Formats: sequence, C-alpha cells, structure tokens
Amino acid sequence: MRRSASAVAAALALAAPAGASAADETTKLAKARERWAAVDARDYTFRIRIACFCPVHDFVTVRVRDGKPRATPRRLRRFDTVEELSARIGEELDRGGDPDARYALRTGVPRTFDADPLPRAIDDEYAVVVRRLRITRRG
Repeated sequence: MRRSASAVAAALALAAPAGASAADETTKLAKARERWAAVDARDYTFRIRIACFCPVHDFVTVRVRDGKPRATPRRLRRFDTVEELSARIGEELDRGGDPDARYALRTGVPRTFDADPLPRAIDDEYAVVVRRLRITRRG
C-alpha cells in the first residue's frame, strides 16, 4: 500500500497545469524553499545529473557537510546544494524562462527542472534531475 500511495503522490507532484504562469512557478519555488528551510538539513547527499549539449555524464553523488558542498566536480559546482539548485530555478524565472520545475512534496528539493540561460542562443539549454536525497544531520 505504501508503494502505491507514493506513486500517486509522485504523479500528483509531477502533474502541473499546462501553461502555468510565471507567478505560479514563482509561488511553487517559494513554497519549496520554505519546505526545505523547515527540514533544516545540515549534512546530506543527493544524486544529480545534468543533461545538456555536452559529453554525457551519469548521476554523480553530491555531499554537503555543515551546509557546505564537499569535493564536488567542477562542472557541478553551481548545483551542489539544494539552495543553489533553487537559485538556478530562480534565475530562470527572473529571465522570463519556464523552468518547468518539479519539487519533492515533503522536503521541497527540486527534483527536475529545465533551463535556457540564453534564450536566443542554440545548444545552451540544460536539464537537471535530482534523486536519492539522504539527510544525515539536521540543524
């Protein structure tokens, strides 16, 4: 039963109304940030993959201790804390983009989002997928 309830919750989290406005996306981001702040995680890990027009990379484990990332590969340094992930979504919204972000229901962690840093450029788009958040210490 737990598995089916989780599947339903995940489906609801991923179902966003078509044509959601920028205000809706900004509200979703603000609520996700509030949920993450309430979690008060100091030490945690997560798996992340960035898909772009670049060499293909698999998921990488990111480690955060005392709120600071540890030994993150250079290409992921703008994405190596939950706060930074949220900041990238905020930047996309500020540019007038549509990040189509999805957030974890309990923690507010961005699970997926798309970005197009230079809207008139070609091949600068990227997509982020985050999995397996593990909190090992809270504030």
